[in-house]
Amino acid sequence: MGAPGVGKASLLNALFGTDFPVGGTKEPPGRPELRESTGNTGHILKFWDMPGMADSWAGRPAMLDALITSDVVVWACHADARPAGCEGARLRELLDSAGPDHARRVGGRIAAVLTKADLLSPPPWIFDARGRRGSFVPGPALAARLERRAARAEQALLAPLGDLLTAATYPTADPEGRPAGILPADDGRLRGDRHAVRYRGHFSGSVHERYRDAHPEHADVLGRLRDDHRVIPCSARFRYNLPRLLLALATRVTPAAVFRFQRMLDDAAALAELPASAVARHANLVRWDGERCRPAVAGPAC
Repeated sequence: MGAPGVGKASLLNALFGTDFPVGGTKEPPGRPELRESTGNTGHILKFWDMPGMADSWAGRPAMLDALITSDVVVWACHADARPAGCEGARLRELLDSAGPDHARRVGGRIAAVLTKADLLSPPPWIFDARGRRGSFVPGPALAARLERRAARAEQALLAPLGDLLTAATYPTADPEGRPAGILPADDGRLRGDRHAVRYRGHFSGSVHERYRDAHPEHADVLGRLRDDHRVIPCSARFRYNLPRLLLALATRVTPAAVFRFQRMLDDAAALAELPASAVARHANLVRWDGERCRPAVAGPAC
């Protein structure tokens, strides 16, 4: 989901190796459109291209059906634009019309992202070169700016969904390596067993602090639950935060999958890498030697 031009197709192509056309200026669909592509594993992947929440609701029944039957829902918002305050309320209205069971099912599958984070500069991005490859990371000032924008998007998109959301993760193991779980909270929202820990509702920053103070021995589990409801800044062009987003999508499928996926993060980290020789193509500045009429720096930008 997301407004036209936020980079949904670019993000899917970077994540899954699909070949959806990008940069189009077509009119937004008035109803969900099914798109298929072969991913980098050779599997056929199916995606519903959803109308924006602020667009016409002519396809409202089809929108509900697409949301209910999807494994995960990626909600994209442009990192360099203020999210529409009505979008979260509109989605809440749509889900409420589906009944509580379907509404909570969809709410537990939503991962919200800020797309095109590479357009935020200055402050600068940093290319962390490791030999012939490397990855883009934001500098401290830019990281703080992204965090503020992600927090604002969380309030606009996720907060209105409230109790329809679900955060889930795997339990921390005890000293013998067995899943330790987490004690249920008095309000019944936080529950855990040997397989998973779940919180029903929006696990906001303030909720996280309250439970962390009450259960300091489970700080790691509570931190992962908080991460489940953070909006993830990412960039298809810089391949920034793609492993983190892939992990978030695995969380929506099943918390147990995340435990297995954590052990694969070293391999998944390659998803964020780019050849050092290609970095110059991603820079938005070129040093030019006016006397010789050629670029002043022949190699990749530093």
